[in-house]
Amino acid sequence: MSQNSEIDSSKSYWFVGSTYDGKDHTERFIEEGIWELHPKAKPIDSIKFMKAGKKIAIKSAYTRKNGLPFDNRGHTVSVMAIKAIGTVVENLGDGKTLKVNWDKEATLREWYFFTSRNTIWEVTPDSWRKIDLVNFTFHGKEQDIDRFRNYPFWRERFGDNIEENSSFGWTRFYEEFSNKLLAFRYRREELIAGIHKVSEKVDAMSVLDDQYEEGIVGGPLKDICPFTVFAIFNRGLTDENRKIIAKELADLIGVLEPVPKSFDGIPLVNNQSAWFFGYSYKRQSDDIDNLWEVFARAISFADLEDGDEEVFAHFADAYDTAMEVYGVAWNLTMGLYWIRPWNFLTLDSQSKNYINKKLNIEINTTGPNKRCSSDDYLELMGSIEARFQEDGYPVHSFPELSLAAYKYQPDSSEKSTKKGWREIVQFQVKQLCDEKQSYELNRPGIVGDSTF
Repeated sequence: MSQNSEIDSSKSYWFVGSTYDGKDHTERFIEEGIWELHPKAKPIDSIKFMKAGKKIAIKSAYTRKNGLPFDNRGHTVSVMAIKAIGTVVENLGDGKTLKVNWDKEATLREWYFFTSRNTIWEVTPDSWRKIDLVNFTFHGKEQDIDRFRNYPFWRERFGDNIEENSSFGWTRFYEEFSNKLLAFRYRREELIAGIHKVSEKVDAMSVLDDQYEEGIVGGPLKDICPFTVFAIFNRGLTDENRKIIAKELADLIGVLEPVPKSFDGIPLVNNQSAWFFGYSYKRQSDDIDNLWEVFARAISFADLEDGDEEVFAHFADAYDTAMEVYGVAWNLTMGLYWIRPWNFLTLDSQSKNYINKKLNIEINTTGPNKRCSSDDYLELMGSIEARFQEDGYPVHSFPELSLAAYKYQPDSSEKSTKKGWREIVQFQVKQLCDEKQSYELNRPGIVGDSTF
């Protein structure tokens, strides 16, 4: 492996996946001197730009919590294994297949933090992070892990200044809670029975009565979705009651991570719309199943970062299906944020306002009822994540964005519109209140704030 670290910043280096149909094809690619997409996949235009002489690496991206060469403080770390490196010798021009001279003496090495989910990742070394990656992959250099740990995008979780990085300690509890909750997907009778027992001990849990006919309480809820379980302790309660409920539910499902001391950057559902599905008389037979499906797919999407297109497709399909459920609106993005706050963007009222006004990013809404489709949502997340990498960007992670949105007040230039900022917020709040099926999620102080 070459030790020459002189890199032409105008050249592209290519990182590609090798897993499909549940099988890793790296060994076959090396033996046959090729790289190819899944035979049934559509051609990708960017592959046509991989000309002879281009450097290429087979990578596998995943996450890990244990066995790391640094203190991850219980957080999940993105890892990318470099499994093979080589040089393109011929592009067959079909957008799917390359002939490659693979270095058969190269050994597997692991790279941390700066990774990609995409099957095809073109890296142009125009920043120190990309230069380090290229040097690590193709020139045998070691990764400067400390520099990455303390970079703004990662320092809240992994940086040296522990005191500075205490704002989002709650994320560990929420991630473990979602992991343990997933085990109850097919044990829901046990789960809901346990929740009803908790409600007998805790007065603040009076959100569990179903209606079989409109306006008439029919009895205790017999089924529940994972996001509604989260919503039980993520609604307009005192922090003390939230901690009590969170601890009871955590004990019920076997969470070992301590209940958070603070809930900075966590948006809340309205007490009157805490369910992610409708009452029994409004509910379709598969509504709750569909919510469990997107919950499971979201966890796989966040944790299994390898560029298997099936992971993307399954999550996108589950998201779009769930958006059709009565009771689901922007709150779906909030639920996704709860279960994997470092991976998913929250699109509650304040976050949308912050993204539009402060970050100057338009939110596309081609989904049902003028909300984000899966394509809109994934594209928006990808755009914002890319900006997180910029040193001077206002925020560098989704939790930081959520907290900044809660604190955000527009400056004079942002108020100078045809309508004043307060008028716009009043109008938006009225829209939410008037919308019969609205399950918009709000942090305390937005809906019903007397200053509005």
